This record gives sequence, C-alpha cells and structure tokens, in this order.
Amino acid sequence: MGMEVGIKQAQKQIQNGKIGVYPTETAYGIAADALNKEAIEKVYSAKQRPKSKPLTAICYDLDQVEQHSNLTEEEKKLVEEFMPGPLTLVVEKKDHVPDNLNQSFVFRIPGSDTARELATEDPITATSANISGQSTSYSVGDISHDLLEELDFVLDEGELSEGPTSTIAEVNNGEVVIHREGPVKRSDLENVLKR
Repeated sequence: MGMEVGIKQAQKQIQNGKIGVYPTETAYGIAADALNKEAIEKVYSAKQRPKSKPLTAICYDLDQVEQHSNLTEEEKKLVEEFMPGPLTLVVEKKDHVPDNLNQSFVFRIPGSDTARELATEDPITATSANISGQSTSYSVGDISHDLLEELDFVLDEGELSEGPTSTIAEVNNGEVVIHREGPVKRSDLENVLKR
C-alpha cells in the first residue's frame, strides 16, 4: 500500500522508478517516470491496462517537451498558446523515449502546479488512477483497494473538482486532427496556426 507523501518525497520516488497516485487538475492520476521502461510496465500492470492503449505524459514546460520530442514550428505555436491548459498534443517522439509509453510523444503541460512540479526532472505518466475501464477517481477514497495495493506512494490533495478532460489533437501536414473533443476547439487551434 502506498505511503502518504509530500511533493518532494513523491519526486524522489518517481526518480527511483516507483509509481504512485497524484492529483491533476481533472482527477487523480498515476505517476511514473515517463522515460523509465520498467516504471511504465508497472503502470500497465497496476491498472490492468491493455498495451493497445498507450500512455500520455505530463511535462513541466516547453523546454522539457523539446528535449523529448521533435516539435514542428506549428506544434510549438500551439504549446505556447494553449499550455498550461486542457490540450494534449500528439507529436513525434525522440528515440530515447520508451516505445512502451507510446509510439508518439503525447503530452500536456497541466494547469495543476502539483502535477507540473512532479514532472520537473522527467515527464511523468498522466493516466487516470483507476483499474482500466472503471470510473475516474476524484479523491483518494475513490481509488480501488486493488490498485492502491500496487502503488508505492500516494500524494493526497483531498477532493478534486471534476474538470473536463483535455482536447487531444495532432497537426498533420498543417491540418488539425482532433482525437478527443474537449475544452479547446478545432477552430481555436486553426486560428493560431493561421497567424
């Protein structure tokens, strides 16, 4: 069972390949070092998540995003305009990013300070803290016991207010492709690319 920790301890645990629960601006998530293949495996196993559903990452800032992905000028514009915020972008990853995370680099810079702070060293995984297919958890009390058993730490910030999940988008040959509808609309993204 994961022990209750503060941010500093949680950061250390993540850097040591451990996985745990943390709050994002929408729900509780499971954090692992998104560059650590073994830690990523632990997340799939804890969530009983099929490998066919890859993971997204939370990044601290644009510099960090650029360390791990090959951003185009267009993608960079969207990051500068909409992040931190409810947008997740699908971009090309650099070779050192493990394939078991995702074939692409799918990331957001969140509005939650806690989530961003945990990603200061390396990006962290951003998958919801639930067994695959079960409902989303807005407080640590909602998280199933089976899942908590698999985790190394818990960063509890109480009840979170239910925020909308982010828009997931990609820029393909200058065209905006929306993979999941959310607060940021296609027209918002297109207008920024037209500038």
